[in-house]
Amino acid sequence: MASTNQQPVKGTLDELAAAIYVELVGRAFLRLENAAVIKPEAGVLAKLSYELASAFKTVERAAQAASGPQNVGYNVEVRDLAGWKA
Repeated sequence: MASTNQQPVKGTLDELAAAIYVELVGRAFLRLENAAVIKPEAGVLAKLSYELASAFKTVERAAQAASGPQNVGYNVEVRDLAGWKA
């Protein structure tokens, strides 16, 4: 379980994918007879990390767009701005 004082990862898709990869690798270790073995292949975890990071960024952009300023029915046109000079 993640601790409550961890900050969310912000940055590029590569940085987010790298953070996800580190978490996945850390959780995928299997200890057999005093040897650490990664059960899934590293390439599969890397691909999954990028897919998860991409999905996260898509949802994050949608959430940020929804929380931003909204057009509440105003339709400003160029001729409206010309009247402000008078």
